[in-house]
Amino acid sequence: MDAARVRIRKLLRETPTMPATVIVERIGRQRGMTILKERVARELGPACSPVDPVSRTTHRPGEPAQCDLWFFEADIPLGHGRTGRLPVWVMVSGCSW
Repeated sequence: MDAARVRIRKLLRETPTMPATVIVERIGRQRGMTILKERVARELGPACSPVDPVSRTTHRPGEPAQCDLWFFEADIPLGHGRTGRLPVWVMVSGCSW
């Protein structure tokens, strides 16, 4: 198993969800599947897994912010008989605790 570790990691980096049965075929292993499955599940698989796309992002206070600029769709009275569409600047902090 240790001799095939490099090849297994390469396969898992390319296809992280590759089943152990396919790994066995690709590396040409002739011995038991149980040890390979346990080793892949415990050691090699997690090290080669991609980052979960729905994992939470954490930020410290004051780090990120999202800013947007938009304009009212209707004219707003500005005084002295004038109207206009004013810009609105919106900023939301990425951390608000």
